Amino acid sequence: MRVEDLDFRVDSGVYAPAEDTYLLIDAIDLDRDDVFLDVGCGAGFLTLGAARIVRRVVATDISLKAARNTLRNLERNGLARSCSVMQSDLLGSIPPAAFFSVIAFNPPYLPYDGTTTEIDHALLGGVKGTELAERFIQQAVRHLQRGGSVFVVSSSLSNIKDLKNVMVNCGLDIEIVASVSIFFEKIQVLKGTQQ
Repeated sequence: MRVEDLDFRVDSGVYAPAEDTYLLIDAIDLDRDDVFLDVGCGAGFLTLGAARIVRRVVATDISLKAARNTLRNLERNGLARSCSVMQSDLLGSIPPAAFFSVIAFNPPYLPYDGTTTEIDHALLGGVKGTELAERFIQQAVRHLQRGGSVFVVSSSLSNIKDLKNVMVNCGLDIEIVASVSIFFEKIQVLKGTQQ
């Protein structure tokens, strides 16, 4: 996805694109006919990149501040026409009849380490680090078109085995489509394709 020439701004308190964001963007191959769902859109970097390619984009974030940031970035770049942005806890606000060919999530994926900070909501995925991603997978498969794919970012610091088990139990064929080592961890993008 081409994202380098966007007029992109990150509001205070919203997760800014980082290495995991770029890894996810590079891992997803979209085409004109796709209907794309960006869960946990943050400031909307992935949403904007997808909006330049696909037929329709829906973006969600549990943070109203993040959803508004995404919408403003879409409007600033003239990309809002084919997009919907909503505040939602994962896919909780997505109507049951809505289906997508590609669903992506760059979740908080670090395990809880006993300390707290004001940005834990953007970093911690639960005690194992995968609880939020596991819940996402269970919801996403209910909105995946036949033959569609779901992409999720994970860390070697979390319990990736449990996440993969949930994906398999939800009927997904799994492959690792991108990875990068950063400091003390390996970040991976898992792709699950409906069998």
